[in-house]
Amino acid sequence: MTDYQVGIVNKTQFTSQHLERDVTLSIYLPEDYSVFDNAKIIFCFDGRDFLRFGQIHRVYERLRQQGEVTRAIFVGFHYESVTKRRIEFHPQGEKAAATVQAVVQEILPWVEKTFATSDVAEGRILLGDSLAGSIALLTAFSYPRIVNQVGVLSPHSDDVVEQLFQRCQFQEMLNIWHVIGKEECDFQLPTSGKRADFLTPNRALHDKIQATGGQYFYEELDGGHNWKTWRTVLPQLLKYFLSNQ
Repeated sequence: MTDYQVGIVNKTQFTSQHLERDVTLSIYLPEDYSVFDNAKIIFCFDGRDFLRFGQIHRVYERLRQQGEVTRAIFVGFHYESVTKRRIEFHPQGEKAAATVQAVVQEILPWVEKTFATSDVAEGRILLGDSLAGSIALLTAFSYPRIVNQVGVLSPHSDDVVEQLFQRCQFQEMLNIWHVIGKEECDFQLPTSGKRADFLTPNRALHDKIQATGGQYFYEELDGGHNWKTWRTVLPQLLKYFLSNQ
């Protein structure tokens, strides 16, 4: 713990046996971090983007100073490249299952051993955008008794995501926060340049989750598939999972 400073983004390398590579993690300990008080864990897939483009840690500190959220630490999972991101995060990617196992069986236990954190499922929150949202959902659907709080920004949704949700034996334990942009019915993917429709499959996923009657928030935003849209709702997202009320 002595190697990690509060109030700044700390980078560290974590060797994952499941992924067979070193994973770069960003660790942000809040300015009021204390080894005597447990904090919730906000685990961000696409961690570099959440911190750089979303400035989620700065949004959090403003809310914290206003007394609107409880104490939390942020852990960002970095992807190595666009190609490897697809392999590890896409629901049909070769290493998607290995990524889920790495997070649940390796990284989260290390985080909880290293820092003062809550060790209950409700104290672990997974966040993700686009493909990172997909792997966040797959992780929660696969291990709902370990991590069941998940917030997703315009996730890629397909048959694999829907089937895994339908097979989840503890759907009632899930607490899902889900947004999608109204302009995402026909847009150009920033990585491949191909046209895509995320809105239609997200609406289909919404219908299936809504039908279960579990804890679920869904909203369609004015905007598209980008951080310009997503960063506007980060305060709402953080208050949803960390509210002091």
